Amino acid sequence: MKTPSDVGDIVASRIFDREDGKVSLSFHKPGPYPDPELDADPDDPPWRCFYTIAFPDGETKRSYSVGIDSIQALLLAFAGAMQALQYVGDGTPTRRPPLQWLGEDDLGLSIRHFE
Repeated sequence: MKTPSDVGDIVASRIFDREDGKVSLSFHKPGPYPDPELDADPDDPPWRCFYTIAFPDGETKRSYSVGIDSIQALLLAFAGAMQALQYVGDGTPTRRPPLQWLGEDDLGLSIRHFE
């Protein structure tokens, strides 16, 4: 996995409350993710967006999502981060302690569609 200095600048971040302390979530600037074996069009590669989560116990989780363009990569990173904030991710369904944002259980990481 890449080091913090080469995953891109932070473009968005949020701090959550947990009973044992603060959890920070950062999204890094999406960038092209060329892969000659998978690219149908090498002039239009997929995009990758890293996210980093720092837990109060010292655990840091860094991962990324890949999308067809920078918006899809960022949206998929939001979805991946939500999963990582809720579940340990060790192959079991073990849940992490609950988080709150602004005193609410809704972490504000998804947008409900209005019609």
